[in-house]
Amino acid sequence: MRDVSDWLFKGHGEHSTLPKEELLSPDNIEYIMKYPRPFENRVNWEDVNEVIAAEICKMLGIKTVDAEIAYRNQRRGCLMLHFLSQYQAQGELGGTLLEVELEEKYNYIQNNILSSGLLVKESFSFIECFSYFPLIKKDFIFMNVFDILIGNQDRHPYNWQILFKEDRIFFGPLYDNGASLGWQLSDQQLQIYINDEKKMEQYFTKMKVKAGLIKNTKPRMKAIDVLSYCKIHYPEEMQAIKEKLEHFHNERFHEYIDQFPLISDIRKDFIKEFVSFRKRKIISLIESEDYYDV
Repeated sequence: MRDVSDWLFKGHGEHSTLPKEELLSPDNIEYIMKYPRPFENRVNWEDVNEVIAAEICKMLGIKTVDAEIAYRNQRRGCLMLHFLSQYQAQGELGGTLLEVELEEKYNYIQNNILSSGLLVKESFSFIECFSYFPLIKKDFIFMNVFDILIGNQDRHPYNWQILFKEDRIFFGPLYDNGASLGWQLSDQQLQIYINDEKKMEQYFTKMKVKAGLIKNTKPRMKAIDVLSYCKIHYPEEMQAIKEKLEHFHNERFHEYIDQFPLISDIRKDFIKEFVSFRKRKIISLIESEDYYDV
């Protein structure tokens, strides 16, 4: 783990829920350093989980930020390569583009009181009206399945970007994946999930998501409804992500987690079981011949 205390501070960058600094390394490479938020009565492993989530992305062959644990002035955080600099591209936040292009529909999605199933239908109908959607459809669906795999609770519209480089327009790498993998569960709570498959099942079926579209801090879309909708309406993309999941190397991932510093053996066991369990559930749902239309 690197100490980047002597790196040049460039600024705090764009708005983020986590404290963040933009840094310049001694070899003039731009980075972003994010720090986990302090909570009075809860643990918080956002920085560690950001790094682990990036590794899962890489093992699945999905674009993500390069991330590692580092220290700055004795403060631990997640150090990420600045991907706009890396790609030498301009980036626009998904939420900004959606709000400008589809303001009325965007506001409707944010302020409605629909049930989960109807909200999923309305939300994906909304994103399909987005002029850039044909260019980002595969990556957008991959992002949503990945978030359910890792239990990401915070994929709001400002947590993904579209990049513009000369005449190319493409989906940016995934970032802000830290609110995942049981990030606020204590070791005692994790042990319960490890020992009780029914609890792990409930954790999966009760998961709510923002799907890259909802700003509300308490979303109503059930992850299982998103998966079911995507299975029916985006079969090619879902088959492609299923193949990625099937080729995900469990043993290599377990080796990576086992050697990871900072976290307890209980948390390591939980993360390994959590990802394996959800991978099986997602593959099973995609393979199922039952068509549960939300």
